Amino acid sequence: MGTFNETINDCVHSDIVSIDEMRSIFELQSLFINKITAGESLTNILESLSTSLEEYFNRKMYCSILFLTKENTLTVGAAPNVPKEFLEAIHPIKVGPNAGTCGAAVFRNEHVITPEIAGDSLWGDLAEIASRYGFQACWSFPIKSRDEILGSFAFYHTKKCKPTSFELELLKTFANLAGFAIERDIRIKLEKQLIESEQRFKSLFDHFPQPIQILSLDGNFYGFNNKNELVFGYKQEELLGLNFLPFIISDNKEEVESHFKKAKEQGIAQHIECQVHHKNGNELTVNLTFLPMDVKGKVEGIYVISRDITYEKQLEEELRVSHKEIDHILNNHQGMIFKFIQNNGRFIHSYGAGQLFERLGMPLHDFVGKSLYDILPAEEADRKVFYYQQAWEGKQSSYEANVNGIDYVATLQPIYEDGQVVEVIVSCSDITELKKTHDDLRKTKDLLESFVHNTVDAIATMDDEGTITFVNKAYVDMFGSPAEELIGKGVQSIPEGYEEEFWGLVDMVYSGVEVKGFETYRKKVDESLIPVSVTHAPLKDRNGVINGFSAIIRDITKQKQIEQELEENKQRYQSLFYFNPDLVYSLDLNGIVTNINPSVQRLIGYTPEQMIGESYIEFIQDQHLCHTMKSFQKSIQGIPQTYETALIHKNNRGGIFHVTNIPIIVNGEIVGVYGIAKDVSELKRAEEFLRKSDRIAAIGQLAAGIAHEIRNPLTSVKGFLQFMQEQSTDQDYFEIMRREIERIELITNEFLILAKPQAKSYSQKSIEEILSGFIPLVETQAKLSNIDIIMEIEQGLPDIYCDANQIKQVFLNVIKNSMESMPSGGTITFTVQRKEGHVQIIIEDQGCGIPPERLKRIGEPFYSTKEKGTGLGLMIIFNLIKEHKGSIEIKSQVAQGTQVEICLPFYEAV
Repeated sequence: MGTFNETINDCVHSDIVSIDEMRSIFELQSLFINKITAGESLTNILESLSTSLEEYFNRKMYCSILFLTKENTLTVGAAPNVPKEFLEAIHPIKVGPNAGTCGAAVFRNEHVITPEIAGDSLWGDLAEIASRYGFQACWSFPIKSRDEILGSFAFYHTKKCKPTSFELELLKTFANLAGFAIERDIRIKLEKQLIESEQRFKSLFDHFPQPIQILSLDGNFYGFNNKNELVFGYKQEELLGLNFLPFIISDNKEEVESHFKKAKEQGIAQHIECQVHHKNGNELTVNLTFLPMDVKGKVEGIYVISRDITYEKQLEEELRVSHKEIDHILNNHQGMIFKFIQNNGRFIHSYGAGQLFERLGMPLHDFVGKSLYDILPAEEADRKVFYYQQAWEGKQSSYEANVNGIDYVATLQPIYEDGQVVEVIVSCSDITELKKTHDDLRKTKDLLESFVHNTVDAIATMDDEGTITFVNKAYVDMFGSPAEELIGKGVQSIPEGYEEEFWGLVDMVYSGVEVKGFETYRKKVDESLIPVSVTHAPLKDRNGVINGFSAIIRDITKQKQIEQELEENKQRYQSLFYFNPDLVYSLDLNGIVTNINPSVQRLIGYTPEQMIGESYIEFIQDQHLCHTMKSFQKSIQGIPQTYETALIHKNNRGGIFHVTNIPIIVNGEIVGVYGIAKDVSELKRAEEFLRKSDRIAAIGQLAAGIAHEIRNPLTSVKGFLQFMQEQSTDQDYFEIMRREIERIELITNEFLILAKPQAKSYSQKSIEEILSGFIPLVETQAKLSNIDIIMEIEQGLPDIYCDANQIKQVFLNVIKNSMESMPSGGTITFTVQRKEGHVQIIIEDQGCGIPPERLKRIGEPFYSTKEKGTGLGLMIIFNLIKEHKGSIEIKSQVAQGTQVEICLPFYEAV
């Protein structure tokens, strides 16, 4: 028997290779290259390669191709002739320096030759297994592709041997060929995965339930999925190329733009909640997600997922209110409700509410966070733990107990999450009184059954053919048919003409579309129609297959009545607002007019459109602005205000208005001011006229006294003065004294006219006749003063009832004042015409005019605009016109002239 080396040498073949062998090897290589390029499966190629190499070698040899896994282990890829038991015994092989020939070859990244397995340190305990199957030598070559190790090509020999240099190169070549085949298979799989990924992405993009937009880095739309219209309301072609920011409301625009820039510049997804403008003019609340479009490490664009959460926000508010109501209900519940969880093998109470806690003498702070053993005697706690454990195991249970003389029943309901019980809700009812009599127990049972089985909404279930399988009591009450006449039959409550709508809703349910709160009509048994809100949901079997659907139907008759009442109230408010003869308006907190009624145009000349959006300050006269602004500030502090102010008319005239400001309060906050402004200009003028009348009365009394006290002595003085003048040669001083005494006589006579009622002779007179008899009296003086008098009298004027002499006196005083105001000449125009049951006489001059501060005092006694005037002349005019039940108004502008408007009523025959 030879040595080990001799035995190995016997197994080594010669490096000399014949031409036929070379041709055979080349053909074998070509064959497998063709198989690889032809796209044969990797398994067929590797098994065929293994079999061909086994046939090529003249000695008994088995091939095994192993794949390297992500866990750094080697598993069998192809070993068609290696015993399966051997493979199962040694695989998977952990890659390492001493992990057998194959594990070491992959670890070292080079071929490893084990000419004798027995006793080799690489094999260890596995050598015995190899020997059991007749394997004495093993050669392993790492399979690589582009310097990446993909696996190992192993050759098991039944004799001790090592390869020649030619065999080494040959096996390395075929190992590379195996690597090429594996790499091709990996590439094909990757390409397939890429195509599938693209298809999945396109399917996800096109069928994603939320709108998706693609934005350029400038924020312009250039791509959409088919849900885009849900958010903006615009079609794709309407948005293409437009910037997205204008669709964001102004208050959110800056923050949204900042998130867009972060996604673009930092490549990090951004989320923001904002409001957008819809095409129909509404504002929707949406959740925007900006997703960077990363291409080879560079952001090329932005995906935007836009989810409409307007309804969610409404639901959140409703949910908040519901939670508040539920908390109120639970806390005031006559029984008690509590929850418990299991923590470290103990049942801990995590919540409690209800009035029963207090009656049981068990404060909540001593209950929540405690176990049964913390609050009850051990024996009682042991009894209840049994029920707690049953509920925690998913079994609904109940028990009765007595604490402090109060009997109650507790129902334990397990709550599941992902199929596991996460907590148990226990509802407890006080049954102390129920235990007293059987009748009380029966009533309570009926009440509980009613609470569990009845709701205010009608509920029905139907199979996939529309046959009713269940109805609740509310359904029977709503539609008027007994349950036995409904179950097993088709839906009978669909009115004529609504069948297509009904089946359309059913189709939506079966297609996965949510049908919630759909408003329509349903038919009662008496054929009458009622408005309802319908919610449909699919019914599924255990396998998730839809086999029917449910309907929750709510009678919204009262809701519709309320909506109609609200609309009617709205119309009443609008009538009160728009048809109010006074000025009605609303202001925001900055004093900007937000609404105003049409009366504004009649009262101050502006249209509502001209006022809305402007500050109220623009329409207040300067001298009234300070106190008006103070009143507004108090109003927005919640204090109603009433005050007077002066508004500026569009023609620059002023008007006095009595204003009432009331704060507008919405949800407990002041958001603006309502105001009502009543024009009291005429009232103010009447008050002023009354004040002047009181003054005139006082002056009249004074005049009577003065006239009697002065007139007699004045007659004596005048007589003696004439006598002395006749005796004197120096007449100048006497003439001056005579003129002054005559002036005193004139004033005294005017006093008498003012103080003493004059004998009046009223009769029906033509105004044209009065003027024709009066004008000649003043024409001569007018011509001497270079003044023209123009008469414009409307034809066919009715007569007036007057004292002609007094009316002439009025005209004489007015025209005298006009002539005195035009020392350089000019024109005086008389315009006589009808005006609302009166004859209107307008006398206009081109004189020097009267300053505004003096114009206010015109008509007061002893107040005159002339140097030597007494002020009694105009006072007499005012008094005479008043006695004739007429009116007089004086308007004047400095350097432009004065206008006196006199109105006298028509004569009415009795």
